[in-house]
Amino acid sequence: MTVQESWEDRNRRQFDALAGGYDRLGFLARVAAFVADRVGARPGQAALDVMTGTGGVALALTGQVRAGQMGTGPGGGSVVGLDLSAGMVEVARRRVPGARFVVGDAARLPFPDGSFDVVVCASGLFFVPDMGAALREWRRVVRPGGSVVFSSFGRGLLGELPGLWRARLEAHGVRPGAAPLGRIPTPEAARDLLLGAGLRDVQADRTDLPYTLADVTGRWNEIASGLEGLPLAGFTPDLRAQVEAEHRADLAPLFAGGPVTVPLPVIVARATRPE
Repeated sequence: MTVQESWEDRNRRQFDALAGGYDRLGFLARVAAFVADRVGARPGQAALDVMTGTGGVALALTGQVRAGQMGTGPGGGSVVGLDLSAGMVEVARRRVPGARFVVGDAARLPFPDGSFDVVVCASGLFFVPDMGAALREWRRVVRPGGSVVFSSFGRGLLGELPGLWRARLEAHGVRPGAAPLGRIPTPEAARDLLLGAGLRDVQADRTDLPYTLADVTGRWNEIASGLEGLPLAGFTPDLRAQVEAEHRADLAPLFAGGPVTVPLPVIVARATRPE
């Protein structure tokens, strides 16, 4: 990242690069399904999935708002997904033909006031520099009485696996930049953000979901497909192969007994826009 590069440009560049393989990140798919289930959107509602990525939450929401007899909500059972990355949006459009996807900024939404019954953001708010401004924008596009729901990660995500990978990179003189997952580390922090955005009926809790990786290859594929693997792009083919072999050896003792289950500490927060 250059000094002149904005957070929008950095995120766009990084996630465009990851879009093709992002669906390999099974832990994000697990979280998306969990968050969508917690939203509980009803048939006939209009839902917005902010920072949709490849559309995991949008896919689940489409099933919810179009289930059974169509209701009479303002959106007629519609789902819109928005992401800053055109690459992610392209994948989402292919994956979820029943939803509409647009490229846009989570803090400057291209929608009129009160357009949606619910706004959802899974595992994304912590990437936005001004999280309060983003939440106020989400509040704006939700109808009075509608819901804003987002998720974050608590401490301990994936157990010891991220630390092992950082140590391997550092052994090669690489200090990887950390994703800003720790910006909303507790339910209390999530509640404060929602209250600060002028929302009410605020609730937030943490659930430690189990997440199982079958083998070393499963873990390596997730590294190579996600933010953790971005430093690999700067390696020569020979160095990349060397680092992969070394890290597989790092992981082998953990998987010696078979699949490994690690924690997904998911914080889900929700609130309503005042009438």
